[in-house]
Amino acid sequence: MTSLESNEQDRDLAAEEQAAHDEFEQALASPDTWVAGAAPRDVAERDIVEGIVTAIHDSGVLVDIGTKYEGFIPLSEFADPSEYPEVGEKIEVAVVKIDEEHDRLRLSKRRADFERIWHKLAEYVKTGEPVSAVVTERVKGGLRVDVGVSGFVPASQVGTRDPRSLDRFVGRELRMKVMEVDRESNKVILSHRVLAEEERERRKTETLARLEVGMIAEGKVRSITNYGAFVDLGGVDGLLHVSEMSWTRIKHPSEVMKVGDTVRVAVLELAEGGERISLGMRQILPDPWKAAAAKLKVGSVVKATIVRVVRTGAFAQLKEAGIEGFIPVREMSQKRVNDPADVVKNGQDVDLKILEVSPGSRRMTLSMTEAESEKERLEVRSYMDGQDKAKTTLGDKFGGVLAAALSGAMEAEEEAEVAAEPEPVVSPEPEPAVAEAAAVEKPVVEQPVVEPAAAASVAEPVAAEADEAAPEADKPAEAAEEGNA
Repeated sequence: MTSLESNEQDRDLAAEEQAAHDEFEQALASPDTWVAGAAPRDVAERDIVEGIVTAIHDSGVLVDIGTKYEGFIPLSEFADPSEYPEVGEKIEVAVVKIDEEHDRLRLSKRRADFERIWHKLAEYVKTGEPVSAVVTERVKGGLRVDVGVSGFVPASQVGTRDPRSLDRFVGRELRMKVMEVDRESNKVILSHRVLAEEERERRKTETLARLEVGMIAEGKVRSITNYGAFVDLGGVDGLLHVSEMSWTRIKHPSEVMKVGDTVRVAVLELAEGGERISLGMRQILPDPWKAAAAKLKVGSVVKATIVRVVRTGAFAQLKEAGIEGFIPVREMSQKRVNDPADVVKNGQDVDLKILEVSPGSRRMTLSMTEAESEKERLEVRSYMDGQDKAKTTLGDKFGGVLAAALSGAMEAEEEAEVAAEPEPVVSPEPEPAVAEAAAVEKPVVEQPVVEPAAAASVAEPVAAEADEAAPEADKPAEAAEEGNA
């Protein structure tokens, strides 16, 4: 609270007291207003005492506080008649002025209420009892609150990490701890952060007492970092590492949660007396490796997406199973690969063959080259299956061509044999008798009828017989030539 605010508050009280004093002076003129008390007691100005309402007049309320004369409260202190006290009711009042000359007392209920608040606030500083206060406005350096009197909360004691967010507290009722009270300067300093820390420490003790490794707990996400999220379990924070959020790879925690989300987690570790708590979320989710053990078989081809490329190969996530496997660099290509990044890249869809699956150790080895070979084998098998369905043989397809080629070969062989026969010797025309004898003696060689398919095998014997018959036919001609000689 600033000195300017304190001065304004004092001026308001002074104005009220002046108005009450005027009413008090008017009441002095009416002797019927005052009644002597039965049990005199000593009082001093600014004392807070308890009295009994004895009468209500048009000008004010008479209260017996045990002195030899009654005190007077102007009606102006009450907002409307509904606030008037009833005759016989006990109320607390402040002694504002003592008029010894006229045996009169000026009392104030409003001042008593005001002073009672200061007394209570001073007691709260000693006992540490919290109070509830309504934030009325944001001022320079903090917040102004109403605790019956005007109080001040420094920004460092509000309990927020961002001073720019103080405006969101205006109009809210907060529980605070009274740190300092100075009645002379009308100063009240309060703290929301101290009370919040004490409350958090109490909750932390209770939470640590019930936490056990392996139990399932519920908490709220307080903050998110690149490596995980901090979850408030009730006065104590636990770290949920990004690797423990899901069975599949997550690039950033913001992919699966945001600040303020309520999440269920498993307690993985309690260390250093609860100062370090490790949490996991995938432990309470279905394990895809168990399902993969039944679905994925060695030798099957699956579709996957490259999620990470390393020096020794690449990791690929199976689309159906949602788990990851490793592709060694030797299984990427038939050729030598120096850098896996030359073959695959992140986000690329590929077909892979499963070489090995180990659900217990959560490992799987995949191959691109085997998948490609399997694809080629399937294509050949598909083609052959199509040929069987058509019932077409090689003879049906190439029989005509083979027959034509065979016929051509036989004709060429016959022509070669004919060309190889010797040319006949031309002799002088013999006498009729000799020619006739030669015609009679020359044997006639009959050519056997040979089927086209056997032409090649018969050609050689026929040619041999022709060669043997030719010399015998020429003998008569040679004899005739000798006789002429």
